[in-house]
Amino acid sequence: MLLIVCTLEIGRNIILKCDDRADSWSYEIRGRLKSCNELVAEEAIYHKSCHSRFMNGLCLSAASSSGRHECRSARKAFDSMCFTLEICCERDLYTLEDLHALMCACLERDTGLAEDAYLISIKHMKSLLCERYGDNVCIAEVSGRRNMVCLHSVCHLIVN
Repeated sequence: MLLIVCTLEIGRNIILKCDDRADSWSYEIRGRLKSCNELVAEEAIYHKSCHSRFMNGLCLSAASSSGRHECRSARKAFDSMCFTLEICCERDLYTLEDLHALMCACLERDTGLAEDAYLISIKHMKSLLCERYGDNVCIAEVSGRRNMVCLHSVCHLIVN
């Protein structure tokens, strides 16, 4: 089960536990925490079972792997959202929030469940868009305004 970090205390408690444990798993986690300013702002997600094992002083089980597991249905919804963006980008303007809502609607339509939608947050979706389209995506970021998304050279990109 995945949980979203909702309080600042979680990060502080994990750092304190890292000091107590002083093992390889705690060094790895400390390194991850040092790479971000605030877990809530970073939209951090954690495995409940891993968090419990770590906080209770247990070792990382051999069956677990590091990193977030990709949800196939969420990735399929992202691909469907990208297809819609490619088809409609010449006549419609989209914000990141609009695209995320479209992705959630695709996920709900395909699976009947919208609860997996948080697996791809708006921030993660933005990085996936940049990874997928590279220089062909433009995300207009103006402080205080919603971020607009448009594609360059869409025809060339689709043909190739």
